Amino acid sequence: MLDRVPMGGDSAASLNLKRLVYVRLLAIVGEVVMVAVAVLGLAMHLPVLMLSMGIAVHVLINLFAWWRVRSDVVIGAKEVLLQLCLDVVVLTVLLYLSGSASNPFVSLLLLPLVVAATILPQRHVWGMAVFVMVAYGLLMFDYQAMSAMKSHAGEDFNWHVTGMWFGFLLAVAMIVFFVLRMAESLRERDRVLAAARESALRDEQLVALGTLAAGAAHELGTPLSTMAVLTQELEEEYRQDQTLQQRLAVLRQQVVRCKDTLAMISVSSGQLRAEGGGRVALDQFLQTVVADWRSMRPGAVLEFDVAGDQPAPMIISEKGLSQALITFLDNAADSSPDAVEMRCRWQANRLQIEIADRGDGMPDEYVQQAGKVPFTTKAEGQGLGLLLAHAIIQRLDGEIDVSARSGGGTSVKLNLDLNRLLLND
Repeated sequence: MLDRVPMGGDSAASLNLKRLVYVRLLAIVGEVVMVAVAVLGLAMHLPVLMLSMGIAVHVLINLFAWWRVRSDVVIGAKEVLLQLCLDVVVLTVLLYLSGSASNPFVSLLLLPLVVAATILPQRHVWGMAVFVMVAYGLLMFDYQAMSAMKSHAGEDFNWHVTGMWFGFLLAVAMIVFFVLRMAESLRERDRVLAAARESALRDEQLVALGTLAAGAAHELGTPLSTMAVLTQELEEEYRQDQTLQQRLAVLRQQVVRCKDTLAMISVSSGQLRAEGGGRVALDQFLQTVVADWRSMRPGAVLEFDVAGDQPAPMIISEKGLSQALITFLDNAADSSPDAVEMRCRWQANRLQIEIADRGDGMPDEYVQQAGKVPFTTKAEGQGLGLLLAHAIIQRLDGEIDVSARSGGGTSVKLNLDLNRLLLND
């Protein structure tokens, strides 16, 4: 059961079998060329009909392997081992018909063993090694010298050496081809595993953070309600003090913002939810996000530009996305409150958003790890805001690119699939 893997373009066994098909195709072409050169060029007396039948069988085996690769079936290591054993059988028959162990290409029997050692489990490799040794032993036991070697021994020996040299080159080419492809697959597998481990660690952090956030939302509800009541009482008591009224209004807005955030944490289920009346037009959603952010950061200067195909698509008013955008805008405003830019473009089913600033920028080492580890330049910050914002965008199957701007500052580019925001609740 461990040897069997689901068939598919990414499965190791099917990919290895596909590469084996290519290597085998090269071997078949070499077999045809060698028989043609031996019979037509060197005038050797060989059983051409039997050799042709052997090559035809090799072609049929390769066609069957290609059909298995293209079909929706399950391929395992045992099947790859069987395919390699068939190669050994066909090659042994062809060698027997053309000189047995005296054939200069007898070293090609090592190729299936090399391939097996590269891609198969250890027990299969040992089995293949025994099978190859038995095949070579049979060629030694029933030894039949090549017909052309029965005369002109010196000339024939030169041709034999030349054949050994050509067989060596062919073996090297095949080994390099297959081993290099396997090395690329192993590097890709390591990259995917590293990304999966990194994602798992980040998810663990987010789960722990979500648990703490839910507890904090429950504990902070009462203090915020008390602050809201006291703020209202202070506004009524000091109606004549306009300066104080303005400050209390800002305080009330911040308290309402905190309560809304905590309410969202308390009821969040991790799914897309329609907020405030269901679907809204994309441009209206973006304008609402910017309006909410401007009310929170009245002192920041934002250059906002939105454009796209009209009429704008209707999307779910996803609270998580608006939070992520506000987080990116907050960080840009913290870096350069007088120069924040937000450009939004959409076409077909793609939405591109760029949020840029003219601040000091991020260290190069963090740009590569943006959204993967907590990072902050604030004295009292913990760097969790950007981590959560990246997680929200990735939950929506979006892509994030963080880069330094020419002339100073940082640019955050978001690429979102609008289809993800058109799903039903």
